[in-house]
Amino acid sequence: METNTGPNVSVGHISLEVSDIARSRRFYEAALKGCGFKIILEEKDAFGLRNESFAIFLGKPETPRVERGAPKDSDFVIAEHFAILVPDRRSVDEIAGSMENAGFRAFFPPEEHPEFVPGYYSASFCDPDNNVVEFYTIKEERK
Repeated sequence: METNTGPNVSVGHISLEVSDIARSRRFYEAALKGCGFKIILEEKDAFGLRNESFAIFLGKPETPRVERGAPKDSDFVIAEHFAILVPDRRSVDEIAGSMENAGFRAFFPPEEHPEFVPGYYSASFCDPDNNVVEFYTIKEERK
């Protein structure tokens, strides 16, 4: 096995094309309000949120470039999605509750997924443009 001697890197931000800034803003504010995100950009066709280590930017282009269909319940793994690691199961449950209170139904409700790795617990949602956003935690097993 090759040893990595490069710098420790992480994802700093993502940017998503959306069809309606106000509708997407409502979704992402509900999803991220409990994760320490603050608004860093508010424009007619752009919106951004950031916490201590990660930012999400939403942009509405003049001419749409992307049209994404909703995943089907039978999809085993969603190829295109992003996942936000949260500290614990309670955080996953709180985000799911916040989303439900805001009118957003979970695509995959909070549950364990030992088929990924033991202790994997997550909930996934589709944003208004069918981008899949997963919130997950992995409980480390004590030996």
